[in-house]
Amino acid sequence: MKSNQKRSISFIFLVLFFGVVAGSILSQFVGAIFPPGVVKQFFLTSTSIGWGGHPDNWIDLFVIRFKTGFFVDISVVSILGMGISWYFLRYFK
Repeated sequence: MKSNQKRSISFIFLVLFFGVVAGSILSQFVGAIFPPGVVKQFFLTSTSIGWGGHPDNWIDLFVIRFKTGFFVDISVVSILGMGISWYFLRYFK
C-alpha cells in the first residue's frame, strides 16, 4: 500500500481487533506466569462492555425466537495488545 493512500476504517478495526485477541492470548500467558497477588490481579482484572445478556432480550419473529448480545472484555493486557497493533498499523504505512 502506498503511503499516500488512506486505509479503510474496516481495515483499522480489523487490525485493532486482532490486537485485542493477541492481548487476550497474552493475558492467558501472564496469568500462567505471575504468582497470585496484586500484580497478577492488576493485569487480569477485566471489565465487560457490550449489550445483551438480560433475560428480556429476546427477538421474537413468531417462527423463531433467539437472544442477541455482544460483549468485549477489556483488561490492561488487551489495551496493551491494541496499542501494539496500532503501532504496527502506523509503522507499516
